[in-house]
Amino acid sequence: MVTKWKDGLPIYMQLRDLMADAIIKGSLCEGDSLPSVRAVAVDMKINPLTASKAYQGLVKEGLVEKRRGIGMFVM
Repeated sequence: MVTKWKDGLPIYMQLRDLMADAIIKGSLCEGDSLPSVRAVAVDMKINPLTASKAYQGLVKEGLVEKRRGIGMFVM
């Protein structure tokens, strides 16, 4: 799922918004696991640190929880 990134807004914010929209619209339901940071980075052709920062934003917003050693899950 490669997307065209917009200028003027950091990629991690755009990715965070894409993931948040998927959660809000129901594409990702409570308890679903998110793809790994590396998988997202490869799929979106971005740096893994960028994907990680987007995921951290989702955790801070309370949309996702991080389970150490297991992954990220929709709350």
